[in-house]
Amino acid sequence: MEKIDRLDKKILGILSHNARIPFKDVAAECGVSRAAIHQRVQHLIENGVITAADST
Repeated sequence: MEKIDRLDKKILGILSHNARIPFKDVAAECGVSRAAIHQRVQHLIENGVITAADST
């Protein structure tokens, strides 16, 4: 598993408060592009850091 850096932690913090926030809003808050957020989230999913929540 790859290391989680400061940007990953910030993204996780934002998503933990509102998992439905658009990537463009996360990107604006983090000061990076939407594409960068998308790529980071994909890596977090692939590495098992982000998993699907149980909706029951």
